[in-house]
Amino acid sequence: MRNENPNKKTVCMPVYSFYPFDPRVRRAAEALLEKGYSVDIICLKEKGDKKVDSFNDVNIHRVSLTHKRGGYLRYFYHYTSLFLQVFMRLNSLDRKKKYDVVHVHSLPDFLVFIAVMQKLKKRKIILDLHEVMPEIYAARFNKKMDSFPVKIVCMLERISTRFADRVITVNDVRKEVIINRGVPKEKIVVIMNAPDENLSIKKDLEDFKAKLHLEHKFITVYVGGINYERNLEVVLKAMSIVKKDIPNIYFIIFGHTYGQAGLKYIEELKALAAGLGISENVYFGGQLAGEDVASYIELADFGIVSYVKNPMTELAMPNKVFEYIMADKPIISCRLKGLYKLLGEEATIYYQPENHDDLAKKIKWLYNNRNEVGKMVENARKIYVNNSWSVMKRRLHDMYKNL
Repeated sequence: MRNENPNKKTVCMPVYSFYPFDPRVRRAAEALLEKGYSVDIICLKEKGDKKVDSFNDVNIHRVSLTHKRGGYLRYFYHYTSLFLQVFMRLNSLDRKKKYDVVHVHSLPDFLVFIAVMQKLKKRKIILDLHEVMPEIYAARFNKKMDSFPVKIVCMLERISTRFADRVITVNDVRKEVIINRGVPKEKIVVIMNAPDENLSIKKDLEDFKAKLHLEHKFITVYVGGINYERNLEVVLKAMSIVKKDIPNIYFIIFGHTYGQAGLKYIEELKALAAGLGISENVYFGGQLAGEDVASYIELADFGIVSYVKNPMTELAMPNKVFEYIMADKPIISCRLKGLYKLLGEEATIYYQPENHDDLAKKIKWLYNNRNEVGKMVENARKIYVNNSWSVMKRRLHDMYKNL
């Protein structure tokens, strides 16, 4: 643990995730270090992690809780345990650090209330909405947006955002949603989930390429969370169709899972690939370090952004969109509201969500017209320039300065 400069502004970032493996939290923390802030993270603990640690000058304090999904009772138990443990750790640290800002990363939104003591002391509170909680609740529990339970979650979102001095959201579509639910627009800052181009390290993958015999293959690479919402099975089903015309098609999957549900999903994907007769066309890897992602994305000939369609994914803005754009890879994306708002008509090829036949058609078109996608890639690059991490980082710095 490094020695603290008493003249530095101090920030605490609680998050129901792992650090440094959560890229959004890592980017924000390291961006604040650049401006001279001292940053502490309170996060979850995986097996083998130290309770107190540091990474790139960010102090890490881990609580004895891991990330799990499940039914109502499991979520209630984990969120309650999280709230109590983080509340105690925050206030224990605050007695020494006297944090100037508590920057809470959701989910859950109501985690922001761990900073009630800091609020009473006139410290600044930021609520960083990685997701929109009512939509994610409706999607996970198959509820309509006008149902009573979702209205309760909307109420929690509303009081949580009112408690905060600033609210961060990840795109303009989500900004519009929370404004319509009563959050003052002057309180909201959009900081998109763009990867930090400076974090990437060029990695030699010649051995990996040789092991998988990747030469002359038509490759798509997925790196990210592995769960049912990602709808990776639609890619496997589309591959089984196009394999007749593109026998060299290949799908590389790297990612992380949460709990037994995630592990079960991976096994289901492997079984599906075997049942479709494409096991030799798919590689399942583990979790990658953030700085290695760009090197593996470079292996791809194209990227696929797949999701099931539900209230949560309609507002999605996945990190991988920008990762493909940074690597100048053409993108085939499911047509969802948030993605369409960003990419428009000229920067990607759309397929209908959860429709493997339509996805197969788009993959075939791309394969047969690879020399004609330059303009699409160029249009995507222009979108990225206006939404890059360097732009978003300036927004973050300005928001802190204005606080």
